[in-house]
Amino acid sequence: MTEDLMQAALATWAAKNLPARLDVVATAKLLGFAEHDIQILMAVGKLTPLGDPAPNAPKWFAAVEMIRLAADMDWLHKATKEIAKYWRHKRERRQSADALPAALSDRPVRHANGSLPSTICSQILKL
Repeated sequence: MTEDLMQAALATWAAKNLPARLDVVATAKLLGFAEHDIQILMAVGKLTPLGDPAPNAPKWFAAVEMIRLAADMDWLHKATKEIAKYWRHKRERRQSADALPAALSDRPVRHANGSLPSTICSQILKL
């Protein structure tokens, strides 16, 4: 981090009266993302929490680093693209899962013992 950028980050930090560590809510607000997007950014490696927290432990982030990232337009662009990519893939997975039951409904329904219902058997025998 350059000296000028560090000075600007520290001045912003002091002006906002931020603590040294930020939780997920404050981090999301500072970066302009939704709270649930922070977990996505951590999963793709765009954000790294302080320490080595357990998966179910609260996550903390360095305020100075979050201010630096908020001022980095390139990082914001990449992070926004990652969020969009995540939600696009999630929609595609949901749509393909919704299409699966419709495709399965064309198949004959079997009884619990694996046999076909008698109406289907009679239709097959007519062929």
